[in-house]
Amino acid sequence: MDAEQRDYDVIVVGSGMGGLAAGGLLARLEGRRVLVLESHFKLGGFTHTFQRKGFHWDVGVHYLGGLRDGSSLRGLFDLVTGGAVKWQQMPHVLEVFHYPDLTFEVPSDPGEYAAALAEQFPVEAPAIARYFDDVKRASAWYGREAYRWSAPLALRAGMGLAGLRDRRLALTTTKDYLERRFADPRLRAVVASQWGDYGLPPSQSAFAVHALVVGHYLRGGWYPVGTSRTIADGAREVIESRGGACLVDHTVEEILVEQGHAVGVRASYKKGRGPREATFRAPVVISDAGAHTTATRLLAPGTAPRLARSVASAEPSISTVTLYLGLSDSPESLGFTGANHWYFDSYDHDLTRARWAEVLVGKPPGAYLSFPSLKDPDARRHTAEVIAFVEYDAFAPWRDELWKRRGPEYELIKKQITLGLLDLVERHHPGFRDLVAFAELSTPLTVEGFTGHQRGGIYGLAATPQRIRDHLVPARTEVDGLFIAGADACSPGVAGAMMGGVFAAGAVMGVRGFPTIMGAARQEARGGS
Repeated sequence: MDAEQRDYDVIVVGSGMGGLAAGGLLARLEGRRVLVLESHFKLGGFTHTFQRKGFHWDVGVHYLGGLRDGSSLRGLFDLVTGGAVKWQQMPHVLEVFHYPDLTFEVPSDPGEYAAALAEQFPVEAPAIARYFDDVKRASAWYGREAYRWSAPLALRAGMGLAGLRDRRLALTTTKDYLERRFADPRLRAVVASQWGDYGLPPSQSAFAVHALVVGHYLRGGWYPVGTSRTIADGAREVIESRGGACLVDHTVEEILVEQGHAVGVRASYKKGRGPREATFRAPVVISDAGAHTTATRLLAPGTAPRLARSVASAEPSISTVTLYLGLSDSPESLGFTGANHWYFDSYDHDLTRARWAEVLVGKPPGAYLSFPSLKDPDARRHTAEVIAFVEYDAFAPWRDELWKRRGPEYELIKKQITLGLLDLVERHHPGFRDLVAFAELSTPLTVEGFTGHQRGGIYGLAATPQRIRDHLVPARTEVDGLFIAGADACSPGVAGAMMGGVFAAGAVMGVRGFPTIMGAARQEARGGS
């Protein structure tokens, strides 16, 4: 292979949700021959799964919103995967927020959610009603704005003049908005409890991103039957059935640019005793490797100065430790139903953010608990995941060491973190420890090693007001034929990464690209009629 040159219509760098979405849509709707190159030994990015001793876990898909029958998002998934993914709706109580003297259950209905908040905080009932209106406004504004970043130049100016009042709302920080709207600090904390889904505490996040995530889950959550591996499997079938290919263990070393136009990539792969190289060519290259990696590692210096300036001025997102647990019995024995649980030992989320270092010594100030096996009707063994945010720098001394060979000091830190996370869950749910039959902890170095993301970030570039205000990373780059997919081209999370892929595919298709894709998604959601 290293002596050959391979030609395709489109090359996609990375097989995360954005890359699979862009490649699948271009293959499905336009019949383009798409080559997907993935450095890991599995396709899927954060949608891939792994197993240990008969237990299976997803590494990044914990739940998705907006997938009710007939929705455009459901239609997009069906387009990308050829309808291969079946979705299981989660329980009506979707989330449970745990605070020192308050536990709040979130129902899968916006009216019930607002009513439950008003019952808990009756003095603030009018402000609560206004809050849900503002969530709708800011979320809608963000959706329009994210599309505008990647729209053809002729459409951008007119689109930017719309919604100036909503823009001011959307670009305030979540903390500023909540402090203006609510008097009770406990109420402010409760409605911000899902900040882990976008990775920034209230003082740092744009209210638009907070609203986008809250709105995404107002009508419930869904989980892919058979785990999230069905997403990559379905997209691969769509791409390969149109003459394309998906190659794992292929690391793109350089995006090739000739006379200002992207023309292909140079990749390395292993064969036999040593590394080999291959050059693949295409008139369109879509990078799902992250905007930072694309600008600083895959492009020659000076090739895309605007993109380089954008990523230089943006902050990377946070990283996590994840404790993967295999259970000896169903967690239903302790009253769990499949809802997600969020734990905080303070009502001040910014204080929680400042205390991340305590995770390393076994005293996490907060965590997220999820049960994949209770969400998936096809699960054969019971599993759980406990996630906490951490600082990357604490793990940086071991970044150049081999995976699973980082030494006893590193393993001791992992053991302390594991015990601390188990202690946290045990305090809230006595008897939980007795269910644990297997435990393995991943760190930011795991994320960095398998994804290449800057400092082990899980959400791309941080969703701050500045990033949104400055339109940092549109899907359409200054290099002709080069596009960015994934979360950096839209918003954090699996759905945000998919929409980044949609914007990239739409930009490749031209002026009518995005409307064509969304029209096809609506038709798909109606059953293809």
